[in-house]
Amino acid sequence: MDLDGCVYVGEEPTPGAADALKRLRDLGVKTLYVTNNPRKTSEDCAEMLRRMGIDCDLDDFLTVGEATALYIYSRSGPSRVLVIAGEGVKVYCEKLGHKVLGLNEWEQAEYVIAGHDREINYEKLKAGLRAILNGAVFIGTNPDVTHPGKDGLEPGSGAIIAPFKVMTGVEPIIIGKPSRIIMDIALEKLKMNPSEVLVVGDRIDTDVRAGKSIGADTALVLTGITKESDLEKIPSDLKPTYVFKDLRELVNELFSNSRN
Repeated sequence: MDLDGCVYVGEEPTPGAADALKRLRDLGVKTLYVTNNPRKTSEDCAEMLRRMGIDCDLDDFLTVGEATALYIYSRSGPSRVLVIAGEGVKVYCEKLGHKVLGLNEWEQAEYVIAGHDREINYEKLKAGLRAILNGAVFIGTNPDVTHPGKDGLEPGSGAIIAPFKVMTGVEPIIIGKPSRIIMDIALEKLKMNPSEVLVVGDRIDTDVRAGKSIGADTALVLTGITKESDLEKIPSDLKPTYVFKDLRELVNELFSNSRN
């Protein structure tokens, strides 16, 4: 299940989210929250959900920061990384033993990780550009060009990744949804097969596409990016298995015959 636009928007839960997620937990339905937000750690996500009255454990989360650090480790072990992304990426890189470089250390970078960064500036653009041209592997946390904020759309990770693509001509390795990389890590964490999983989110281009990439059923909720007026424009190969107004309707429809 996605978080931004699905469980909450900004600092507010979506309608009926707390009750819906409580019911899933009471029914013993395992929920793994998979988020493309590179600023947050599992601890950050858990704290936010608990403030909203939603019970959760740290193992219930997989962030794109954790997935990025795991991917780099699986590829080349502890590595030197230049992070131009949110704090969550840096935290997980350090946890796995990667060395997070300063901007003036760009020549040492084996990887450049670009993603949502509210402090993006000219010096960061320059350091990332030079490191990629110097041979560092270009990693993009996720392609979302926007994400829902409490008062409207905000720039997303894709908006930070794009300048590096334009400047270098290099395509990044994308870790977050809709990439299979984060989805395969999620399946491994759940110890489940795609046939046992329902992928839930508010975006066709990331959440639904990610679910389809692993062959899982998908559910679109209309509390975030995708609106009801967008449904008729969805390409046939990306139509979700289910469409629901919100999480409350999802749980009511799919678990109406379930008993606690």
